[in-house]
Amino acid sequence: EDSAFFIHRSAMEVQIDPAGLAEATGTNGVSVPGLVAAFRKAMEDSMLTGMRAMDMQGRITYVNPAFCRMTGWSEAELVGQHPPFSFWPDEDHALLMERLEHELQGMVNQSGFEVRLMRRSGETFFARMYMSPLVSQSGEQTGWMASVADITESKRTREELAAAHERFTTVLGSLDAAVSVANIGGNALLF
Repeated sequence: EDSAFFIHRSAMEVQIDPAGLAEATGTNGVSVPGLVAAFRKAMEDSMLTGMRAMDMQGRITYVNPAFCRMTGWSEAELVGQHPPFSFWPDEDHALLMERLEHELQGMVNQSGFEVRLMRRSGETFFARMYMSPLVSQSGEQTGWMASVADITESKRTREELAAAHERFTTVLGSLDAAVSVANIGGNALLF
């Protein structure tokens, strides 16, 4: 009874059709492996972070839907590609190939790195990538998994804020009179 409640609750939380799962097993019961597979698929499809796996030779073996949306290429177009990848801007091939060679040798920056990628439309965007070893159940490394986040907008906002600060300090520095800036109703001197 507890198992049935858990399966029912899990199916409701990830909006899985138990009848569809039962149809796959040819029974009226819910297939636990089917439920797990459906749950994983629901998680994969709802992720906003792009995921890309590659083997030890640098061939793409997996991309999730978020990575496909981010780049504009389909899973069928991406899986199986060898570098240089279709989402690499032409002018960055040498840099990205060098970075990939380091990754394949295990020289991975744990805090991630910023990279410029290209959408199918030709538009470039900035992404932050985090690499981690892809390890089989037997403990053998079979490749690398990358999580990819589009940081174009946050990078643009940061750059605009830095430029505004530079303009602000330039104006204040060029004034002949002393100026101080304080928050209203507070005791803090801001500048």
